[in-house]
Amino acid sequence: MTIGGTVLAACVQPTQFLGMNIWQQLMLFRFIMGMGVGGEYPMASTITAESSAPGERGRNLAAVFSMQGVGRVLCALMLLVAAFTIEDTNWQWRFAILMGAVPMIMAVYFRFTSEETEAYKHQVEEKVISVRDRTRNIIRLVWANRVKLLGTAGSWFILDVLFYGNSLFSADVTRAMGTENTLEGKTVQNLIIQLMAMPGYILAVIFLDRIGRKRLQLIGFGGEAIIFAAMAIFQQQFKGLPALFVFMYALTFFFDDFGPNTTTFVIPAEIFPTDVRSTCHGISAAFGKAGAAIGAAAFLKVANMFCPGDNCHNTEDPALLDKGIRVVFICCTVLAVIGFLWTLALVQDTPHKSLAEVESWYHVEPEKEGEVKALEIAVIKDHEALDKSPSTTEQEAKVV
Repeated sequence: MTIGGTVLAACVQPTQFLGMNIWQQLMLFRFIMGMGVGGEYPMASTITAESSAPGERGRNLAAVFSMQGVGRVLCALMLLVAAFTIEDTNWQWRFAILMGAVPMIMAVYFRFTSEETEAYKHQVEEKVISVRDRTRNIIRLVWANRVKLLGTAGSWFILDVLFYGNSLFSADVTRAMGTENTLEGKTVQNLIIQLMAMPGYILAVIFLDRIGRKRLQLIGFGGEAIIFAAMAIFQQQFKGLPALFVFMYALTFFFDDFGPNTTTFVIPAEIFPTDVRSTCHGISAAFGKAGAAIGAAAFLKVANMFCPGDNCHNTEDPALLDKGIRVVFICCTVLAVIGFLWTLALVQDTPHKSLAEVESWYHVEPEKEGEVKALEIAVIKDHEALDKSPSTTEQEAKVV
C-alpha cells in the first residue's frame, strides 16, 4: 500500500481522472499510502521490542525511529537534486515523490520473508482460538489497558499538534538564513532545517536507556515550553538577531526529537501485553496523525487571524503576520505545558510483564567464582583420558 500509494501519487493527472481533479487524486493516493504507513509503524516497533535484549531494547527502538530523521534528510536531498537538475517543475515534484518508493521497494523482500517474533508465537499463536474470540480478547485487553492507552495516545496527539505548529514559522527562519528566495534556495533552506533535527535523534538513541522514557518525554515537553515562551516574549528581539533566531528554532526540533517525538514511539511498544501491543501502538499513532491534521489546520488559521480575509499572503504589513505568529508561539507554549502535565499524570513506562519471557531468553547467569576454571580443568582431563585410552579401531583389531 505504501509503494502503490506513492507511485500513484507521482502519476496523478492534471485533468479529470475518474471524476477527480489533481488535488483529489493526490488526497486519495496519499490516503492509501498513509494506510500502509499506519501498518508499518506498529509492526516495526513491536518486532524491535520483542526481538531485543532488555539492555538494548530502548536503544534499538530509538534507532529504528531515528530513521524518520534520515528519511526527512533524504527527502530534502531529493528535492534539492530535482530543483537543480530538472527544469520542468511538473517533473520535479513527481520525481521527489517517486523516489520515496525506492527505499520501500528495497525493503519488500525482507518484509515478506520476516517471521513472527518468538514472543508472539509463544504468547499468541499457540492459543488456538477462533477469529471471533481473538477479536473479543483484543477488545477486552485494550479496554483493560485504557489508562495506559490514554497516556500514550494523548501525548502523541499533543506532540503532533505542537510539532506541526513549528512548520508555520519556518519561512521566518529561512528568511533569517539569508539564502535566495528562489526554488533552488528554498530547497537548500529545507535541507538545512532537516539537518537541524538530526542531533536530537542521535542523542535520543545514546541516552534513552540512561535517562528513561518518561523522564526524557518530560524533558522534551518542558524544554519546548521554555523555548516557545521565550520566542513569544522576545519575538521581535530574536528576529533582529538572525543567528539566535535560527538557533532557537533548531532547539525546538532538538527537544522534539530528544524527547516526545522519540518516546511516543518507544513507550507504546513496551508497556502493553503482546496480544495487543501492535494494536495499542497503532491506535496511539493514529491519534498522533489526527493531531497533526488538526495542528496544521488550526495553527494556519491562528497565524493569519490578524490579516484581512484571514490571509497574510497578500498583505503588505508584516506586523500583522508577526502578531499571528506570536499567538502561535503562545499556543505552542500552552500545549507543551499540557503535554508535560499529561505525561506526568498518565504516561507509564514500565515494560509489560509479557516482555519478561523475551528478557529470559537473553538472561545469562553471572559466573560463580572459579566456575569457568573448574570447567576448563574438567575438559582437559576428559581429553587426556581419551588420548590415553586405546582407540575403537585398535580394540576391534585385537578382537579379530
